[in-house]
Amino acid sequence: MMRRSHVFAIAGAALVAAPLGARGQGVTKIRIGASAIGDIIVALWGAQSGIFQKYGLDVEIERMNSSAAITAAVVGGALEMGKASLFGLVLAYAKGLPVVLEAASALYSSATPDAALLVAKDSPIQTARDLNGKIMASASLGDLFTTMNAAWMDQNGGDSRTLKYVELPGTAAAAAIAAGRVDAGMIAYPSLSEALNSGKCRVLAYPENVLGKTSLATAYFCTVDYASKNGPSLARFRKALDEAYVYVMAHQADMVAIQAKFSDLDPKMVTLPSIGHGNDLIEPSLTQPTIDIMAKYKVIPKAFPVRELIDPNAFKK
Repeated sequence: MMRRSHVFAIAGAALVAAPLGARGQGVTKIRIGASAIGDIIVALWGAQSGIFQKYGLDVEIERMNSSAAITAAVVGGALEMGKASLFGLVLAYAKGLPVVLEAASALYSSATPDAALLVAKDSPIQTARDLNGKIMASASLGDLFTTMNAAWMDQNGGDSRTLKYVELPGTAAAAAIAAGRVDAGMIAYPSLSEALNSGKCRVLAYPENVLGKTSLATAYFCTVDYASKNGPSLARFRKALDEAYVYVMAHQADMVAIQAKFSDLDPKMVTLPSIGHGNDLIEPSLTQPTIDIMAKYKVIPKAFPVRELIDPNAFKK
């Protein structure tokens, strides 16, 4: 279930002095499962810099392959916490899994989109209506991208019910679009940049914009039981993340090498996404639209207030 491709942790003495609130406390061990995408950089820096130890936390970050695998590991007790997509966590909650959100990780920003709906460069498709009846590529049916595609289609004059889908991963989808085997597909970085740099594909739209100019893309989470038993440790975790966030945002160029090492990527291939911070988690405008669209397109049985999915302690100052 859990592929431990990479472990990133801080060892030895903390690099900064411990605050009064953490002195005299035992150190809490927290293992976090995360995929290799760049929004884990704040936690990576918190571990490397000693900020987590400053707050009485021994944090170990384990690289895993998918939000589904991370969620399974957390719910099964193999990990204390995970970082996963909001879409996946809403789906898990709707299925009855005991998960709660603890902190924001990545934001989707319409100003710097990291995924796009592509068509072939010479495709006659120009509008949502032009896609009616066409064949779309998607990594998985009923996922974030197919759901956002449907919402964008219907909001812009198309009819998402007429779409047909073929399951293809990003790189294969881009090749199929360029070759005319499928008409369009939503592709994310880094496959997106490769497809556009090839000159064989062009952007038709950014479907995730249906969620608003900014939306929560990924979040840190744990189980309800863990949250109920570890409130003080999780409060310190959120404070440590906020402190690490300030440094990361002021030194983004320095973060590339750290992320590249964790992801096993050439530093030239690393792009840090928009990073979430503090109150982003509890701002409904960043989270509720995802739930509402998932309910509209029957990914989940019905909508619910996002507050149900958030650890109540996260609202406390």
